Amino acid sequence: MKQLLSLHCEAAGKALRQLIQQPIATLLILLMLAIAMTLPLALYLGIQSGQQVLGQMNEVPTMTLYMQVNASAADNETVRTALENNKQLDKVVFVSKQQGLEELQQSMGNQDLVSMLESNPLPDAFTVTPQMTTSAELNALQAQLAQLPMVESVKMDAEWTQTLYQINQFIHQMLWFLGITLGLTFMLVAYNTIRLQILSHREEIEITKLLGAPASFIRRPFLYLAVWQSLLAAAISIGLCFWLNQLTRPLVNAILQPYGINMMWRFFNLREIVVILLVVYGLGMAGSWLATRQHLISFKSLR
Repeated sequence: MKQLLSLHCEAAGKALRQLIQQPIATLLILLMLAIAMTLPLALYLGIQSGQQVLGQMNEVPTMTLYMQVNASAADNETVRTALENNKQLDKVVFVSKQQGLEELQQSMGNQDLVSMLESNPLPDAFTVTPQMTTSAELNALQAQLAQLPMVESVKMDAEWTQTLYQINQFIHQMLWFLGITLGLTFMLVAYNTIRLQILSHREEIEITKLLGAPASFIRRPFLYLAVWQSLLAAAISIGLCFWLNQLTRPLVNAILQPYGINMMWRFFNLREIVVILLVVYGLGMAGSWLATRQHLISFKSLR
C-alpha cells in the first residue's frame, strides 16, 4: 500500500513539475479550458439569481371573463355557478357593468363620463384566479372558460409574466445544451493535450517500456497531468465567474431597480464548488484515459 501511494505521489509530483516547466503553454491550455467552462457556469449563476426575481413576480395571473352585452342576470348566475364549481379556480369575483363604469369614471378623473354616454356600453365580467401556474395549463383553462355560455371573451392578465417564465425555460434548455456540448469540448481538449504530451515523450516512453515498466506506470503521470489541468482550469473558471458577477451586477441592478425588483445575487456554495470540481475531474480523466489508451498501445514497443 505504501509503495502504491508513493508511486501515485511521485506521478502527481512529476505531472505538476511538467506543468511548471512550461508556464506559457500551461497558461494557454488552462485559459482555454477555463473559458470553455465559464459560459455554462456563469449562465447557471444567472439562472439561479433570476429565480429570485421570478419568485418576486410569482403572482398567479388573473383571468377576466367578459360576458356578452345582452347577457341576462340568469346567464350571469349560470356562469358564476360554473366558475365556483371549477376546481381549477381559486377565487371568483363578479364585476357588474355598473361597477365597471364607476371604476372607469374614477380613472377618468374630473371628466363626467356618465353624462357623455347614452347607455352603459360595458359588459358584466368575472375575475378569476387560477390555481395552476404553467403556461400550457393556463392556456388550456383560458380556452375552457371561453366555452361557457354567453361569454364573449377571456383575457389573461400579466401575460408578460408568463413570457418571463417561457424565457426562463428556454434559458434552462440552453444551459443543458451548453453544459453538454462544452463538457464534451473540455474532454476533447484534455484528450488532445495528453495526446500531444504522449507524442512528445515517445522516446522516453519506449525506453521505459523496454526497461520492463508496465503500461499503468507509464500512463499514471499523464492521468495526473490531466487532473492538475482540470482542477486548475476549474479554479480559474470559478474566479472568472466571480469577476463577471461583480462586473455585471451594477448594470443589471440599474436596469431592474426602476421596476421595484431587487435582485439578490448569489455565488457558488461549497456543495456546488465540490460538484464542479468532481465533474471537471471526471471529464479530464475521461479525455486523458482515452488518449493514453489509444496512443500508448499504438507504440510497437508497448504491444
